[in-house]
Formats: sequence, C-alpha cells, structure tokens
Amino acid sequence: MARVSIFFHAFLSFYVALSRAAPSYSEPPTVTKRAAPPASTVCGDIIRNASLVVPAKQAFDCLTSVPFNAAVATRFLQYFNDTIQFQSNLAYLKNPPSSYQQGPADIVGGLAQIQTAIDNGKFANEYEFEATLQALIFSTHDAHLNLIAGILGVFTFGSSYDIASVSLDGIQLPKVYFSDDLTDSENDGDWQPSAISQINGLDAQDYLNDFAATNAIGSLESHADFNQLMTSPAQDIQTIFSTWGGNSMFYPGDELTFLLENGTHISTNWWAVYTYPSSTGALETGGDFYNFFVLGYYPASYDPNATESSTAGPTAAATSAATSTAQEAPAASSALASWDNVAYPNPDIAQPGLGTFGAGFVSGYFLKQSSVAVLSLPSFQEPGSAVGSFSDTVTRFLNASKAAGMQKVVIDVQQNYGGDVFLAVDTYKQFFPNQEPYGGSRMRATNPTNAMGDAITSYWQGLNDTDADYYNFYEDEWMPLTRLNADTNNNFTSWSEFYGPHIYNGDSFTTTQRYDFSDNLFSTLSTDDEDDDGFTVYGTDGRPANTTQPYAAKDIIILSDALCSSACAVFMEMMHHEAGVRTVVAGGRSSYGPMQAPSMSRGAVAETIDSLDYRIGVAQQLLQESSNPTSANFLPNRTTATDVWITYADINLRDQVRKGGDIPLQFVYEAATCRIFYTPKTFYNYTALWTYAADAIWNNAALCVQDSTGYSTTSTTNTTAPPSSVLPSPQPSTSTDPKMGSIILSVLSGSSPSAHAPILDTGAPTKQGQLAYEGTPCSSTKKCPTTDYFCLGSTSLKCDAATKKPIEGSFCVPVCNPNQGGKVVTSTCTNFGNCQPLNATVPGFANTGGTFAKGRNGYCDPPVPACRSTVTQGKFGNGNGGGDGDGALDPPEKRGVIQLF
Repeated sequence: MARVSIFFHAFLSFYVALSRAAPSYSEPPTVTKRAAPPASTVCGDIIRNASLVVPAKQAFDCLTSVPFNAAVATRFLQYFNDTIQFQSNLAYLKNPPSSYQQGPADIVGGLAQIQTAIDNGKFANEYEFEATLQALIFSTHDAHLNLIAGILGVFTFGSSYDIASVSLDGIQLPKVYFSDDLTDSENDGDWQPSAISQINGLDAQDYLNDFAATNAIGSLESHADFNQLMTSPAQDIQTIFSTWGGNSMFYPGDELTFLLENGTHISTNWWAVYTYPSSTGALETGGDFYNFFVLGYYPASYDPNATESSTAGPTAAATSAATSTAQEAPAASSALASWDNVAYPNPDIAQPGLGTFGAGFVSGYFLKQSSVAVLSLPSFQEPGSAVGSFSDTVTRFLNASKAAGMQKVVIDVQQNYGGDVFLAVDTYKQFFPNQEPYGGSRMRATNPTNAMGDAITSYWQGLNDTDADYYNFYEDEWMPLTRLNADTNNNFTSWSEFYGPHIYNGDSFTTTQRYDFSDNLFSTLSTDDEDDDGFTVYGTDGRPANTTQPYAAKDIIILSDALCSSACAVFMEMMHHEAGVRTVVAGGRSSYGPMQAPSMSRGAVAETIDSLDYRIGVAQQLLQESSNPTSANFLPNRTTATDVWITYADINLRDQVRKGGDIPLQFVYEAATCRIFYTPKTFYNYTALWTYAADAIWNNAALCVQDSTGYSTTSTTNTTAPPSSVLPSPQPSTSTDPKMGSIILSVLSGSSPSAHAPILDTGAPTKQGQLAYEGTPCSSTKKCPTTDYFCLGSTSLKCDAATKKPIEGSFCVPVCNPNQGGKVVTSTCTNFGNCQPLNATVPGFANTGGTFAKGRNGYCDPPVPACRSTVTQGKFGNGNGGGDGDGALDPPEKRGVIQLF
C-alpha cells in the first residue's frame, strides 16, 4: 500500500507479533510524564542493537535517564530568547485578532516561566525541560518556528497502524478506519471495513482530536491538526511519516488499544523511530546521551580520524539484521516517469526526475472524459539543478492541456510544505502572465535588526560587481536595496527608508517590501539555479510571456488538504485573492462547516539560526572595525552564547501582508470555496478524488460539506471568521502537561531533584563539528575515511580559479536519514544540501556494495557552486563564515535563509 506504511511495517512486523495482549484502557498520554529511574544502560542498549525502531517505552526510559544541567539550560534559554526577538509575529501571537483559530501564545513570557522553573529546581531530567520548551514552541502553530536540538529530536513516536478519516458517501460525517482495511476492501470489494470506535478506552474522535492538539506541528486550526494524523498518498510519495504514523515528538505512552465498531479488540504498542543517522561512538548512559546530543561531544574513546573500510555500510554496532540491500536500477527507459504509487495514475506530462528518489515534483494528468487537466504540485522545494525543469514542465503542461482540448484545470497542492517562492510566483505567472503579484512582507523592527541592517547595507553600498560579497549580500535580508518599497514600487534607496519603523498591534515593523520579479540576478541567487542564463520569472522583462492567458480563473480550482505551507500558501494567496481562482479543501475533523485551504505557515520567509548567527557575526565584525566599536555589542557573541548543539532551528523572519492591510496573513481566516470529505473511493485513488473535487465546483454543489460554502472571499480587507456556530469547537490538549497556547508547570512540582551535572569521560572529547572530511576528495578507491560520509561521484563543490567553471570530481558528503519524518524542516544537512535517498541512480552508489545501515541510507546532496568569471574574493567569503580562496561565488545559501515560505 502506502510507501511509508511499507517502510514502517517492514521494521515493525516482528515487534507487533509480540505485542498482542489484553486490551488496556488508560488515560490520555502526557507530554512530560514522570517515570521512575530506569536502568542506567537503557540508552546503550538502543545504540548497541543498532535498531531504527524500538518500543516507545524503551526510548522514553532512555530519554528520562538523561540528566539535567540547570546552568546549560539557562544559557540556552537566554540565547533562544535573543533569537526569538527576530520572530516577526510575537505581538500577534500574544494578542491575536478574533479571526485566528488557535489560542494566544506569549513566547517571551513562557520562556521566563521556564527559567523560573529551572531556578526552582522543577526539572528532574533533560526530557522534562526540553518537552516543556518544545510545547511552548508548538503553541505558536507556526511551521516557520522550529527547534531540533538536544535529546528530543533523537526519537520520534508513532503507531504501526496507519489511519484514515472517510465518509462512506461523502455527505455523512466521517469516521476513522485503518488505512489497510479501506484499501483492502476497495480492492476486494466483498466486505465492509469496521470503523474505530475507541482508542485506549476513549471515544476515537475525542482521543485523536486531543492527540492532534498536542502533537501536530504548525497548523492554524484544528481541522489541519487532525489531517496531520491521516494517511496521504501525497505524503507517501515524499517519504514523510504522518504525525500518528511516526512523526510525533512527544512520548505517547506504552500500550495502544483499539475497539472497532464490530466489537474487535486490538492491543499493540507505540513505537519509537531512532532518527540520528551518523556514528555516535559508544554511548551507554543517560550522561553519555547528554554529552553527545546536548553538548555535542563524542565519547573520549571515539576517534573521529579513524578510517573504516566501508563508506556507507553499517556502523560497528550494526548487525546483518539491521541492513537492507538495494538493487541496481534497470536500464534507462523511454517511458514517462511516474510516482510508482497506486493512488496516482500514469502522468501525461512529467518533470524529468519525477519520483520519490528523484528531483522532479511536477506531473500532469488529462481526465479526458471530463476534459479536466490536473497539475500536481506536492512541493516547490527544488535543488538548483531542477529549478529550470520545474518551470519548463509547467509550461509543457499548459501547452499540452490546451492542445488536448482540456477545458478546466485542477491544481493539486496536497501536502505541499513550500519551497522556493520564485517557483511559486513563476507558476502563478504562467497561468496569469499579465498580472503582477503583490507579495508584501515586513520584518520586526528592533535595535539588533537596525544595527545589523545599517552595517551590512552600508558595507554593500561600497562594493562593486567584481567583488564576491556584492553577490553574497545581493539578496540578503539585511540589505534591502535590491527590493521594492511597496508604497512607492521603487527600490529602497537606504536602510533608514526600509527600517521605518511603523507601529502595528503595539509592535514595531519595517516598511512593507516586495520582490522585484524582473531582477534576474536576485531570482537566480534565490533559487540557486544552475543554468548558464540563470532563472527568470515567466512574464517579466527578461522572459516575456509569448502566449495569452491559458485558462480563465473560473475554469481553475486549487485542491488542498489544508497542509499547504510557506511558498504553497503564497501561491494560493496569489491564485485566489489576486486572480480569483476558487479553492477546495479535503478532510478535517468529523464536523460540518467551513475549513481553511492554506492552513499552515503563511509567513514570508523562514530564517535558519545558522544564517541568523552568521549575519549577526558579520554585522558585529563590521561595527567593531567602525569608528564606534562598542555599537557591536547589540547582542552577545553568538558563537559563545550557548553550549547546546543545535541540529536545526529557524524563525519566521517576515510576515506576509496584503496590499492595504496590516494584519499578517497568518492570523486571517481563509475559508475554502468548498470543503469535501474523503471517501473510501477517493482517499487513495487520486483520479477519483480529482474528479470528485471538480464535480463539487462545476457540476454538483451538493458534494460540498454541509455549511461549508459561502464563507470564501477574495476581498483583501475582509479578515473576519465565520460565525462560531459553524466552526469546530476549540480543542486544547487535555493532558496535564504543557498545553498548546500556555505553559503548565504544575506537573513538575514536588521536591527539587539533586543537581545533575554531566561528567565528560576522561580524555579529550571531540566536538561533533570537528569532523573535517566534508567536501574533501575521495580516495583513489572512491572511499571516505569514515562511514559518516559517502563518496559522491560526478559532483562539483568548488570553482576552478582559472576557468571559473565548476570542478567536477568525487567528494565526501555526509550521510543522513531520508526517512527521518521531518515535514517542516526540509534539510538538516550541514552543507545546505537536501537529504536524498541513496540508490542506484546516485553517482558513486556502485562503490558502496549496495548495503546500508538503517537510518544511514541517504546522503547530503550539496548545491553546485555558481561560478562567475569576474568575481574576486570577498571580505566574508561565501556567506558561511569564510571563503575557500578560489574566486568562486558559492550558492548564496539561500544561505540558510530558506525561502521555504
């Protein structure tokens, strides 16, 4: 069935067989449940057994054995508090408008409460501290605010029983079923699956609503929270776990029981997925886990310079049972690429590389009986090598659909978590070539923002286009002169013009900015496009439209499952509010009424903490060299401000606002034109789903969910929500732990635990960042020194100083886990690449022997350097804190500014 389900069940089958016991009816799981001190080597048991999947209780025992260090936590909270001041929507989160469907969240106040708990000795272990902090972050419901650090990201939790919510006829309220039962009954056709009546002794809908409220990430209403739990083919093709099926961050409990409506009892257990892909050395105790995952230190016994015989094989602790063998890919075929998923038909148009393990995302389908063409866009996140083909495939789809006589278009953006905003704009312009999108956004105006912007902008103004830093900072967030003032539609002329500040909702913001979509250099740098001519948005001066508008707005609909985020939400905003295209949203809780179509982050840009820290350092260096060096003290030195090893983190740097409006779109209610329920025939058959959505808009309005129509508007000023009578009832978490929208610390009351200061092993521990093989040439036998790296062939990491062309060769890149389940963070690769699965299509695969350890079957695919013939080395190198001296302009890293809208 589903790709993710197969992957998960392959590792769980023998565990599930052992878990059938008498039903146990328990209270809802808690987030920071207290536990008796577990066995001291429980963490070591997991590491030694090299298991990707372990019982949830074993992972929980490991996590709660990790000691807590109050001093380290205090320093990290101050560092994070300084970071959160750049979060653009703090004031609106604390005091949201009535249209916002989640609760208020005082992030700064919550951090202060956590610090008080630290001071009062409330945290018995590291897990309690990190779970409380993460619950506060979850309370923002912002998919652009993420933190993966410490021990909480080491495991994710889930069930081996995938679930789906369907209405039997599309009209009556849906119930929840096991996904396998639904697909099996549709295939067999001779039996009716039974719905799930109870979970752990509670009503199934109530249990799942509560589970979603606690564990769903970054969605703007409870309907979208609920959809995150469900099986989705659009999720499966991207190898993402559902929140229920393996992507829950909090421990859900040990036992899991189901009671079906037909009386069947099923007893099983929750499972934990170990997500760390690289070697850890010999970790045995909770203290070892703290030293490695919190502080970033290997055990003293670990030699990072030791060589190993295999590049991508198992670690020393792995066994033959922990491996799977990949087969060589068949010879190239002239057949059109497809998703290889039963829910998707064979495409009529496909982007080169389309597939779960390829770089292509765009596919087109012609439903000839209804003259409806379908454009499937599950992501806008492309590597630089595929940016051009993404745009070209949309062009081919439009040309071919018109030639085939298609009269209407469905654009499917289910499970689209964003990507490059310029690809979203380019797609919009191909449908509406004569319309100029607005795309207004603004930053929070603070003293650090002002100090950074003034320093970096002044520095850039003194450069010319032969200096590498001219390109390094051309699209920088703190250098606005290449962006448009939304009030004048001209480029900003100074930092002060950009900075403002302007007061909204009691907070200060910069002047609203817009992109100049005609700026070929900006769009090329933003997308990391690798074509010689760069990337130009369709319908702009450099790439003028050569056709008329292909379809009228009334003949286009967008289909969403509410899990449309970032660049996807920007795309939907342009298509719906600026062009008038109608929207259809599927799924949601078991209730009637409207539902929002883009219901995840509607922010304008996510800034990684790596990128933020780098730019703070750049500004501080510039100010230290100025006539007023003390002005560099606007923030503490970020390289020494915290001891915690941060795998990945980002904040929402810019709000998105409409022309003439001041409320961030994150807080505006955005009802779909029509809401539909999934049915047994449509939830895993997209031909049927696309036809059903098209019929609901163009042929039979009765297919729309009761009370769901009449609330959609294209008005730029109407931000009100529908009446509460048709909205789902609020669904806060009912656990006794930190809840969405607030911090509940009473669970942590009791006697103060003794100090838990981790003690490093004797010897000289090695910091994780000290492994220095990334980017080094492979050996003559195409190997890397350790199994933490894979020898990637036929790639380019640097530019030749003489020819100014990329140097092609074989280089060592980090291994990673492509099935980590992160749906918000697109990559935790340190080289700003994307974690891609290792298979026979990857250059260098043949040298691995085709055998990989669990969780180590991917590689960090690096971006190709953009070489320019007239560039000299800049003061700040490639934008990552230093250059390599070869005169290259490395990709401007989106530079950690993941325009993943």
